[in-house]
Amino acid sequence: MLIPKQFTTAVLELVSRASVSDEKVDLPLEVETRLVAAVFRGNSVYREVRSTFSNQDDLNTPCGTVRAWVIGLIWSAGLAGLNQFFAPRNPTLSVSVYIAQLFSYPMGRLCAAFLPTVVFLKDSPFAFTLNPGPFTIKEHMLITIMCNVSTSSVSFVTPIFLQQRLPMFFNLEWAGQWGYQICAILSIQLFGFGLAGIVRRFLVYPPQMIYYWVMSQAALNNALHNANDSHVHSWKISRFNFFFVVMGCMFLYYWLPNTIFPVLTFFNWMTWISPTNATLSILTGSYYFNLGLNPFVNSFDWNWFAGVIDPIYNPFFIVVQIIFSCFVWAVCVIIPVFFSNTWYTAYLPINSWYVYDNTGETYSARSVLGPDGALNQTAYEEYSPPFMSAASILRYGMMFATVPAILMFTCLWYSKMIVKVFRNAYKRTAAHTGFNDIHSRLISRYPEVPEYWYGSVAIGAGALGFAALYGWPTQTPGWIIPLGLFLSAAFVIPIGAVMSVSGYEASLEIYFDVIGGYAAQNKPAAFLLFKLMGNSVLMQTLSFVQDLKLGHYCKIPPKQMFAAQVVSTIVSSFVVLAVVNFQLSIEGLCNPAVNVHWVCGSTQTGFSSSLLWGMIGPERLFTHIDAMYWKIMLAMIAGLVWPIPWYFAKKRWPMSILRYAHPIVMMMGGIMWAPLNLSMMWQSLPFSWFFGVYIKDRWPGWWAKYALVLSTALTGGIALSALVQFFAITNSEVTVPDWWGTTQYTSTCDFRDCRYQTLDPGETFGPAGWH
Repeated sequence: MLIPKQFTTAVLELVSRASVSDEKVDLPLEVETRLVAAVFRGNSVYREVRSTFSNQDDLNTPCGTVRAWVIGLIWSAGLAGLNQFFAPRNPTLSVSVYIAQLFSYPMGRLCAAFLPTVVFLKDSPFAFTLNPGPFTIKEHMLITIMCNVSTSSVSFVTPIFLQQRLPMFFNLEWAGQWGYQICAILSIQLFGFGLAGIVRRFLVYPPQMIYYWVMSQAALNNALHNANDSHVHSWKISRFNFFFVVMGCMFLYYWLPNTIFPVLTFFNWMTWISPTNATLSILTGSYYFNLGLNPFVNSFDWNWFAGVIDPIYNPFFIVVQIIFSCFVWAVCVIIPVFFSNTWYTAYLPINSWYVYDNTGETYSARSVLGPDGALNQTAYEEYSPPFMSAASILRYGMMFATVPAILMFTCLWYSKMIVKVFRNAYKRTAAHTGFNDIHSRLISRYPEVPEYWYGSVAIGAGALGFAALYGWPTQTPGWIIPLGLFLSAAFVIPIGAVMSVSGYEASLEIYFDVIGGYAAQNKPAAFLLFKLMGNSVLMQTLSFVQDLKLGHYCKIPPKQMFAAQVVSTIVSSFVVLAVVNFQLSIEGLCNPAVNVHWVCGSTQTGFSSSLLWGMIGPERLFTHIDAMYWKIMLAMIAGLVWPIPWYFAKKRWPMSILRYAHPIVMMMGGIMWAPLNLSMMWQSLPFSWFFGVYIKDRWPGWWAKYALVLSTALTGGIALSALVQFFAITNSEVTVPDWWGTTQYTSTCDFRDCRYQTLDPGETFGPAGWH
């Protein structure tokens, strides 16, 4: 078990004091020792977990009630439908789960107040009531988990149906059939769920798998249900009132940076010094395509600089390593590569995630697409090879390096735990065997879900996947299903272990791009489906794992968790498909020349990616010795070696500052560039120190009661305010008058795509020939 060093230090000190003399230990020391032991035994050793999740549980607390199921399905279906409806739209709108959490609470309270308490089917195994009493926090958490499940299919799965069916993309008529869509979406969704259940012994039950992100959702539910008004450091306000005060203030304030005064978001004040200076804007500009290396304040928008790395619920040692590594990778790699014009990067935006041609324009993959949907070699040689920005090159290199690094990191740090869990699973011992923390002991009192339940779901999902591939002319080999499962199963434990501590969700995307590029054989439509069946399974698995951990912390009965996740997944999938088929009937969908609102930004990007990788292929980009970017493949070797010196250094100096170093987190700084920049992260650092060090150490009671509630209230206020502003301003096409606060930030090179090196009309850059 991984124990925080502050507890280890305290215990070592007590042992040292107790062993100074052979005489009987004095009473104060004995009391102190017993208190420390009680903390270890009776609660989590992690302060964040102790402050958020109760170390007590009542087996009789209602959870999977009729009202919880009805409210949960209403909101899971509603969120799935709304998010899918707005996903292709510009500007887009994402309805947060926090909205569902907020509004499901009064719905539950109303049900408890007005529904009848009569028991139906009394004295039978199926007895139930519509109103078992007060609306409980477990019911609310089950609703929240059902809503979490419903939001993933929108980003992971549905864009492929638009890409396959619409005439402006692949124009495949069979992709509009409900049978194919149902098989495809349920295969991916349920495959991830089955795998998540199978690996829960490794990623859910061990106490060192923390998952800081889930604490924000639990903090919101605690604020709504906990009426404790005990005073902390002279603060008398309850969590409930504190939450709504903060959320109300943020709801009002967010109108300024989001609508009325947007310069507060893009506070690129350094570019105002010399508005036409391209170098200054490239280095200090706040816009996505620049680096954002502004040493002082560059935003007054909490959502902008804290939306990526929440400085309150993420530990300070994680935040500082992410931000510092971002800066180091920028200074040591991105800037030298760019200003030396290596790989012709000086002709491109420094931090762009797009691919470009040899004139500096966005790469038009359609220009090399043949009538048969494959690469037109002649057109390719007449057009251009693809070029990437300096930050994208770093990002791809780090993505190649991260996977072997995570494997090595897991072997070094978690091998004993993994071997132990495998041994227990082989012996068919109870799922919680070996995990003696308070949350495992409490949840173990509930009947566990048999392994074969999850296995059956995975097998059924695989059958649906084969049906989707072979029941329709997808031109995709069936072996991608076992390959996708194998890769996902092989990497989900190491990737999940890193994510549980760092909050970073590593992806196998680059590896599926490479493998899919070879498997598709210059057929981008087949590549698209290959990547979906592969990479999306892993992402879905990690999403389900986080929800399982949330249920574990909150003592949701495992069988009720299983039923809620499966049913809400199926229901939300059908709702999403209904919305997708409605969208397919919209005239000019995804065609900006016909419909300026339904432009399908993410769908367009995914389509271009499928053409790039599935048609041009990884051999021309990375894997051949003549490829322009083949050298970044060497990053895999560097990634494999990277964790080793850190491991032995921490072994050699266990109590030094190195104990906070996380080698994988330090690699995240290279991956977060393109599309992110430093302006979207670095201002989290002072807030993280203030709440995670100063407040946490000096006023631990205040931090435990209010800190996570504060984080959730800020996020909830932004989500609610953005929703209202969208319908009141954006969707109604209400224009905000132009003034300095709405125009100043766009008046410099930061927003005007000023290039460091430019071309004359008709001029190109790059190699003289390519094939």
